[in-house]
Amino acid sequence: MGRRIHLAVDVGATWTRIALAENEVFTKRVVFRTPREGGRLSVAEGIISFMEREFKTYLPALESVGVGTIGPLDVKRGVVVNTPNLPVGSFELKRPLEEYLGKPVYVINDAVAGAIAEKYYGDGRGLENIVYVTISTGVGGGVIVDGRVLMGKDGNAHEIGHIVVKYDSEVKCGCGGYGHWEAYAGGANIPRLARYIAEKNTSTALNSNVGRRALEGVLEPREIFEAARAGDLFSRLVVDEIVKASVAGFASVINVYDPELISIGGSVFLNNTDLLYEPIVKGVGKSIVNRQPTIKPTLFKEDAVLYGALALAVYKPVVID
Repeated sequence: MGRRIHLAVDVGATWTRIALAENEVFTKRVVFRTPREGGRLSVAEGIISFMEREFKTYLPALESVGVGTIGPLDVKRGVVVNTPNLPVGSFELKRPLEEYLGKPVYVINDAVAGAIAEKYYGDGRGLENIVYVTISTGVGGGVIVDGRVLMGKDGNAHEIGHIVVKYDSEVKCGCGGYGHWEAYAGGANIPRLARYIAEKNTSTALNSNVGRRALEGVLEPREIFEAARAGDLFSRLVVDEIVKASVAGFASVINVYDPELISIGGSVFLNNTDLLYEPIVKGVGKSIVNRQPTIKPTLFKEDAVLYGALALAVYKPVVID
């Protein structure tokens, strides 16, 4: 068999990754900050710039490109629509990339790409019911039921980050709603959650450097987890809320989709498994009616979306027309 060349792209709210695959093995990659400002073509133009700079000699042999991106999506047009986690809001991917490359470009939600990665290359091989959950800047999911990737009318059948985990919540999500899983666990929203908790627990917050920074609105999520490890009481309150919301979210996913495997990725989760993983798994067991599936961190670490984008380009498991 001759050399087969594909490109896989992961468009995240913070970072964009491009990887070159030769016969389904990644041989070269680049990482750059996702453009946050500009028009509808700014993200695609950033991708094209790096393709031109880093992969130009490979492009004549390129077969196709798979893209996993933050959503929500208009999947048929390959357009991201009003994403809550990137100031640019809406941007095109499929059309400008195909015009530049002259090759097919397939675009799906990043967490759907994660589920496809597990199905083709990971712990989901041989399984028919898989959910991939990413807890990163936002919270997202990809779902495979009876071997079929769930898509929905616009490609957004898996926006699990907007499951309401507390119906009377005052905690606001980046999308404008209240009580969503992403409002509690998404990295972009954790500082807002911390400030809300600090305002409700002023004495505890004022006795904590992290709590005071939360009240000032200058807190980073990393600080909360580091302080929680060190025993900071206020930070433990915040982590406990993240865990409780995630238990409700995962329980809903299990009760609705009945998966055999839930694979978890995303930087917020993967960087803090010591604080999140066991409490979530234990809590879920008390909150479900379906048989508990295997729940584990993804083996791909930060590369789950890239592997799913590669499988999308090579195997085309999703029909988008």
